[in-house]
Amino acid sequence: MLHHCTRSSHPLFQRLARIHHFHHLYFTRHLKFDRKYLRQNQFQALPLELAIKTTGAVLGYIIATLVTPDGLVWITRNHLCSTVGFEILRSSFVIYIEGRDSNHLTYKSVPKDPNWIFAGPEFHSLHHVYPDHYIGSFIKIFDWIWGTAYSFKHKHFVITGGSGAFGRAISTQLEREGVCRIRKLKFGIDWDHHHFEEALSVLSNCDVLILAHGSNGQDAVESNCDSSIRLIKLFKKYRIANPTHLTLPEVWYVGSEAELHPSWGIAPLQRYSQSKRKFLPYARSFFDDPDMIYRHIVPSSFQSSMGSAVLSADWAAKCVMWWIRRGARFIPVTYTGIAYLNYFNFMYRVPYARDVDQT
Repeated sequence: MLHHCTRSSHPLFQRLARIHHFHHLYFTRHLKFDRKYLRQNQFQALPLELAIKTTGAVLGYIIATLVTPDGLVWITRNHLCSTVGFEILRSSFVIYIEGRDSNHLTYKSVPKDPNWIFAGPEFHSLHHVYPDHYIGSFIKIFDWIWGTAYSFKHKHFVITGGSGAFGRAISTQLEREGVCRIRKLKFGIDWDHHHFEEALSVLSNCDVLILAHGSNGQDAVESNCDSSIRLIKLFKKYRIANPTHLTLPEVWYVGSEAELHPSWGIAPLQRYSQSKRKFLPYARSFFDDPDMIYRHIVPSSFQSSMGSAVLSADWAAKCVMWWIRRGARFIPVTYTGIAYLNYFNFMYRVPYARDVDQT
């Protein structure tokens, strides 16, 4: 709310927003401390934060008291006093150490966030890079509800399969988010299954690589597995060497429920399913790679050149964006439910690529 107050016409709200802004001037979007704003952060921004937390605790106590049935006690006044006392002690300590607490660490680039529900220094650092997102300072529930666990701002996207049904749909959604740039890598011009030299300069200057190309023809394994692995490795190698990026290289791979469901004796579907399943061990390794953010998108079939389906590619793209705004890295886009089952297969049954290569 303090960030939204910058657009308010009320002088009090503007003043409150300015006080909080000192915190962002002190710990900058480049994740460095600027001592020029040390005193404003210590004696204006941090006390304001304490006042807001104390107000929240008191309101929580009042609401809990009003909804508690007669004769039951869920939260006592001692609980309230203990909570407020803890916050005062904690804030006083943070002021004493000049605001350099565990949530404010200097990074050359923000490391991969290891936490699912809790907001650690990696998550809060992203709030300083993108101040209107990554709001939670302790847990991420607020960001899940409001879709602020991901920001598209200032990011450069590169997409393969951009002329396909899903590629066009996801590009439209990204344009609505106001991303910095979307570059389409054209098959046969910028890359093919064996040559990637023309794509290197593009990969080195982008933030997110979307692999939306696919085939159910004779080249299914080369298209859906081998070339995807090669593109991801090249992207990681060349992009990570660029010191201007504050976030890790990010990959969105468009998989399929065919990774789990049977092929029913249909030859094109068999080839498609085999190629997607062959890629899974590598996907699992990328998913846990500490130097990469990998998102595995698992949609039900949608209308495309590979066949007709119940729902459209636009529907699939909107579902993908809904999940990503909430920080999801395994993304089920389904009306059958198979993608939810595939989550357990992907997380707990798929071997790592290094194990497959060794065998």
